[in-house]
Amino acid sequence: MIETASFLLPAFLVAVCLVGIHVYFGIQVLARQVIFVDLALAQIAALGATVAFMLGHSAQSPMTYGYSLGFTLLAAVLLAFTRSWATRVPQEALIGVIYVVAAAAAILLIDRAPQGAEHLKQILTGNILTSGWNEITIIVPLYAMTGLLHWLLRRQLTGSGELFWEFVFYASFGVVVTSSVAIAGVLLVFSFLIVPAAIGVMFTSSPAGQLAIGWITGTLTSAAGLAVSFAFDLPTGAAMVCAFGGALAVAGLVYPFLRGDRHRALRGAIVTIRWFAAALLAGSALQLAAAPRADQPLLDVIETAVPSLRSLYFSRSELATFLEAGETAERHRAAAERLNDLEKRNRTEGEALDDVSIGRISSFLKSYGEMRKGEQFVMGEVRARARERIRWGASLGLLTLALLVAPIAWRSLRMRGPH
Repeated sequence: MIETASFLLPAFLVAVCLVGIHVYFGIQVLARQVIFVDLALAQIAALGATVAFMLGHSAQSPMTYGYSLGFTLLAAVLLAFTRSWATRVPQEALIGVIYVVAAAAAILLIDRAPQGAEHLKQILTGNILTSGWNEITIIVPLYAMTGLLHWLLRRQLTGSGELFWEFVFYASFGVVVTSSVAIAGVLLVFSFLIVPAAIGVMFTSSPAGQLAIGWITGTLTSAAGLAVSFAFDLPTGAAMVCAFGGALAVAGLVYPFLRGDRHRALRGAIVTIRWFAAALLAGSALQLAAAPRADQPLLDVIETAVPSLRSLYFSRSELATFLEAGETAERHRAAAERLNDLEKRNRTEGEALDDVSIGRISSFLKSYGEMRKGEQFVMGEVRARARERIRWGASLGLLTLALLVAPIAWRSLRMRGPH
C-alpha cells in the first residue's frame, strides 16, 4: 500500500497543480462563453508538437515546447481578433473552426510517419502517470506566476474587451495549456478546465465558492481516476477523463436535490427510472421475439446475477451441458492465467526464460484460448436453442412487465374509455 501511494504521489501532485490553475481559467472561459477555447488551444499546441516531431525532435525536448508555445501564441492573436467578430459570427463557431483545422493538419502531418499513430495517442491522452518531481518544479512556478498576473490585472482581464487585454488573456492561457498538454494530453486538459469549473458554477454564484468547489471536486476526481487506472491497469489519461465525466454526471443528478424542490426532483427521478426500465424491457422483448439466437444483454445480465433462472427454461440435458462447458472453460482460463503469472514472475523476479520455453508457453496459451472459445461456443449454442424455444412466451412476459413498470396512469385511461 505504501509503495503504491509513493508511486502515485508525483502524478497526483501534478494533477493537483493542473486542477489549481485550470479551474480558474475554466470559470473565466464559462463566463466568456467560449467553452471550447481550451480544446482549440490544446489542439494548436499539439499541432506545434507534431511539427517538432516531424522535424526529428523528441516529445520532451525544449524545441518541441518552443514549437508548441509559438503555435499557441499565434492562435492567441487570432482569438483576440475574433472577439470583435462575435457581433456577427459567434466566437464559439470560430473556435470550433480553429480546432478542426488544427486537428486535420496534425493528422495530415503524421499520416506517413512511422510512429504517427502512437504520437497521436500521446498528444490526445498524454501520460500523466509517468510525470514526476521534474514536471512539478517546472509547472508550479509557471502556474504561480500566471495566477499572480491574473490577480494583479483582474479588472483589465475580466472586464475589458480591448484587443491588447484579450491577447494577454489568451496568451497567458496558451502558455498554461502548452505546458499542460505536454504532460496530460488534449482530452485530460479539457476535462481539468471545464468539468470542475462547471460543477462549481452549478452550485454557487460566488467566485470564491466556485473556485473552492472546483478545486475540491477536481482533486478528489483526479485521485479516483489515478487509483482506478492503477488498480485495473487502464490507460491513465482515458480513465481520468471518464472519471471527470462521471463526476459531472453525479453533480447533475445531485443538483436538483440540493438546489431545487427535493420532492419534485425525487418524483422526476423515479419516473425517469421507470420509463428507462420499461423501454429496456420492451426492447429486450422485441429483440428476443425477432432474433432469439442473437445476443440478449438484459437476459445475460439477469442470468449472470441469478444463474438458477436458467433452470426455468433449460432442459436437464441442456443445463448439464451448459454447466459442464462453463466449468471446462473456467479451467482453461485458470491454466492460461497460471502460465502468464509464471512467465511474469520469471521475467521480473527470477531468470529470464529462454526462447524455447517462451515459445512453448505461447503455444500452450494459444491452445488454452482456442479450447476456451470452443466451450464458450457450446454454451452460447445451448442457450440460443433454449431461448428460441421459449421466445414467444418470454417476449410476452417481458412486454407485460414493461407495461407494469411504465409510469402510465391506467386509472385515468379507464375513466376516459367510455367517453
